[in-house]
Amino acid sequence: MKTKLIILLGFFYFTSCMAQIPDEPMTIAEYPTFYTQTVNKLNNIIPNKANYYGQPLSVFLQALSQNNIIVKKYEPGPFNGAKLLKLSFFWNMDVRKWAMDGNYAEPQINIYFQQPFNYQQAMTMMSTNGYHSYWNPQAENFFKDLVIEKIEFWYVRGLTDNSANPK
Repeated sequence: MKTKLIILLGFFYFTSCMAQIPDEPMTIAEYPTFYTQTVNKLNNIIPNKANYYGQPLSVFLQALSQNNIIVKKYEPGPFNGAKLLKLSFFWNMDVRKWAMDGNYAEPQINIYFQQPFNYQQAMTMMSTNGYHSYWNPQAENFFKDLVIEKIEFWYVRGLTDNSANPK
């Protein structure tokens, strides 16, 4: 009886964690529209990116929100002394594969911080919170006070432009 109860509780815990990550149904035919809308919104921020240098990440996140840009995925990087955070705008891994297979660009933002963050803690948080790399309040809280050194907007030069030339 205890085993059945533990299995049942484990199932409910797992499904509740997964329920926190919204399903993003999107077809490959819809991706070009998604890309164009996302990049158009990012183009409102790109010319003013230097205004966020020296500011905490929370200020930049607020500007993204005010422009209806929703961060869906994040990836902390050990590169550059654990000062890099990569943000992207969709979660559905099928879409990501389609984008790469179709030679479509995947817009993203690389943010470099003035001080390093605890990379090990960031990775532990990703793997234990039930969200994995889905941007969530816990991740936002972890990074929000870090001061921005530099911002790069990648793959925003056109749907099929995968060149390594950030804005």
